[in-house]
Amino acid sequence: MPARPSSPMIPLHGTALMGFPTIIRGSDVNNSTNLSPLTMAAAEFTMDQRDFEIYLECLRRVVGFPTLFTRPDQIEMAMAWCETFFASNLRDYRSYRDRNSNLIVCPLNLDPDQDVIYLSAHMDTVDADASEWDKPFLPFSLYEDAQQMVARGVSDCKAGIAFELFLARLAGMGKMKLSNLIFTITFKEEGPGMKSACAIGENFGHALPVSRQDTFFIVLENTMTVANPSIFSFYTAERGNFVIRVSDKIDRLQRILDHLAHWNPVSIRPDLEGPGSDCRIATQKGGHVCSVPRGQNILTRIIEQARANDLVWAGDESNFSVVPPKIYTGRSERPATHHLVISNRSFDTIEDVHAQLKGITYTEVKDFSISQGMNFDDVFSSHRLSRILKASQVPGLNICQTYNIGASDATIVTRCMAPEFKKRFYPIVMGPGTRSQRDKIPPRLTHGKNETFDKKSGEAGVEFLLSVLTALSCVDSKQWDEDSRGVKTPSHLRF
Repeated sequence: MPARPSSPMIPLHGTALMGFPTIIRGSDVNNSTNLSPLTMAAAEFTMDQRDFEIYLECLRRVVGFPTLFTRPDQIEMAMAWCETFFASNLRDYRSYRDRNSNLIVCPLNLDPDQDVIYLSAHMDTVDADASEWDKPFLPFSLYEDAQQMVARGVSDCKAGIAFELFLARLAGMGKMKLSNLIFTITFKEEGPGMKSACAIGENFGHALPVSRQDTFFIVLENTMTVANPSIFSFYTAERGNFVIRVSDKIDRLQRILDHLAHWNPVSIRPDLEGPGSDCRIATQKGGHVCSVPRGQNILTRIIEQARANDLVWAGDESNFSVVPPKIYTGRSERPATHHLVISNRSFDTIEDVHAQLKGITYTEVKDFSISQGMNFDDVFSSHRLSRILKASQVPGLNICQTYNIGASDATIVTRCMAPEFKKRFYPIVMGPGTRSQRDKIPPRLTHGKNETFDKKSGEAGVEFLLSVLTALSCVDSKQWDEDSRGVKTPSHLRF
């Protein structure tokens, strides 16, 4: 990774210090024999627009940094700013970078006899083509109105980072006390190559503390669905993501694709320059590959119907999580070798995938050792927190447990950690960011055009997450004396 530059001195404008809601405790949800669901009607945690504005300001700040996974220098600038922000707001914490440049912010006094809760989100984003976005939206210039914020990364996963910054800010203002809560921001989650969360998994139980009770690893991905009422999803299982490249003539690739019935094509290119101006162009919505089944992916049909001398260009191997919005086709005098990248998003094991690929020459685009999914549904189903979440009754918000059709750092961490530390370890994926809205006009696609954070559902998600953390006893709104709040926040970080 590049050397860290100085933190950018970004003036924060137009937002004064604002009030914060009161947490009214109900019965003790930590007592497994006396469970109480989280019920907003009972006002465990209430939040008004002024409070939510603190969160939105955090989101605006982090979205202001472009952080393409192909540009570690960009990511570093944003990470350095966040590190300074945490240090300025959390007196009783220390922050450092691990060997993969992930940011770790850990309390100085952590009690291993109590539950330990990790919050995690990734800083990097996929790229974007501004020409594909609908006016007035642009990928790297934040659009905001009363209902939404639109920019690349605003939901995946900077809405999650903003939640971490939000908690730090509240603690720095003296409005919240944090207990046994660890913040992590991962450097690289998107694209091929190294996944920086591997270092977190490998450090569990060593440089990173685990509890003698329960350890929760909450990945703040975008799990809010815009609906009436909004849907807050949480996952303790997620599909794997095996990605390979196969290189051959079109007719042979067609047979391979037919044999690998649930592998989805994400990119293809021939060993020829192009596409030329005389090529035909087919278009589709694009977006995250996990939300576009193979049968609905136009690239599948174009490859299946191609003739021996056809040429096909689509997608980008480095963005293998994205279905290409444009497919170019042409003709050559003779059959050309093509390089096809296909993705298997399923609960298949590594052994399953090796069996499927027997007899096929391929290259792993993503390391198979971290490609298999995770499934903690059974072990989590008997946990008190699972019963609390499932019993929650929140006006205007449906709580739903399902599985993640994509993959997150939760899988990377669990695949890389030592087996002995998985006992009483619970990875949970849930966050305030908005999922793709493919049917909205114009479409709002997380890994495609017009990535959007919906404020109404996001506010409900933030409020519910605060109630969950309250139930886990890692946040408390108890006020303490002015003298105990620690150093003041520098002016360039103050809201």
